[in-house]
Amino acid sequence: MKDSDIVKKRHMLDKQHIKLTYITHFYCNQANINSVESLLREYENYPDDIKDQVEFVIVDDCSPLKYKVNHFDLNITWLKITDDIQWNQAGARNLGVVYAKSDKIILMDLDCKLPQDTFKYLVNARNPERSFYRIYRTNPQTKKACRGHPNVFFLSRARFFRLYGYDEEFAGHYGAEDYRFVKFHKDHGSKPKYLAKKFRCIDRNIDREKSYHSLNRDLSHNTPIDLRKKLEIARFGKEYGHSRIFLNFKWSIHTIYSRTAPIPVQKRWWRPLWWFRYLFRCFSV
Repeated sequence: MKDSDIVKKRHMLDKQHIKLTYITHFYCNQANINSVESLLREYENYPDDIKDQVEFVIVDDCSPLKYKVNHFDLNITWLKITDDIQWNQAGARNLGVVYAKSDKIILMDLDCKLPQDTFKYLVNARNPERSFYRIYRTNPQTKKACRGHPNVFFLSRARFFRLYGYDEEFAGHYGAEDYRFVKFHKDHGSKPKYLAKKFRCIDRNIDREKSYHSLNRDLSHNTPIDLRKKLEIARFGKEYGHSRIFLNFKWSIHTIYSRTAPIPVQKRWWRPLWWFRYLFRCFSV
């Protein structure tokens, strides 16, 4: 059977060719969801070798707006949380990672985007394994690299689940879940790093009056929860400091789009080396 015939016989939802999953979430309670659609339209213009290997998982965190998802020339899984929980960023990110189609994932906020060279690097990068990466941003005045977005991470899906994902005890109120996520990973030996400065993230100008949210940012409820979790892991050890609350809500699959899968490069040598992988488990071949 020809390689092209093998690919053509795959199930329409088959995503084994995906190398990177891009996960973002939103809650729009204003006029429209242009902030989401305009981002996807930009990515739609990227080269095919990026679009072929990237899955976009979009999580709508129970926006009250009624809308139709237009067609995009991208691999997209669009989910909608149906329980209205304020500041459910932890849950939205957990849900997005559940639906990821690759072990390499990047968690993004809606107010930033990836340029083509950064996308291409991440598609072809080695698995992050125990590391998690931040990405430098470009200072609009000096054009030099500056501190990365605090809620953008490139990491392994397996590592994400090994450490239980985001703690949804913080859901319902603003803040601390991203800070505790980083601290929990560091405490368990995950290594924080930055991508090389030439691979950056770009800030987006979002219309925060028409295509964003108007929720109140008040840390007073979650700050004591964060302190308690810090004390738990400090006093009781590695399995403490995380509630294990996970996907504590209902959701539905809104839309799925799939691009035609590319024909992969043959690697006939890979399978016969199973014995090498068995004997030397520390190596990834």
